[in-house]
Amino acid sequence: MNDSHGKSKPTLDSLLKDQQVIAGKDLIKRAKEAEKQKALLEEAIEFEQRNRRTRNN
Repeated sequence: MNDSHGKSKPTLDSLLKDQQVIAGKDLIKRAKEAEKQKALLEEAIEFEQRNRRTRNN
């Protein structure tokens, strides 16, 4: 048989550390954070539209 002495497979811990693979709880946390950011952006847009002043030149 041919034993390959090339690169060894990365471990799950090393993949998680390098963020090449993410855990489910991290995925949920990212989704919740993205949802909060989207809500904040929508609120800011609404605020700017309400308080927009027309420029009189």
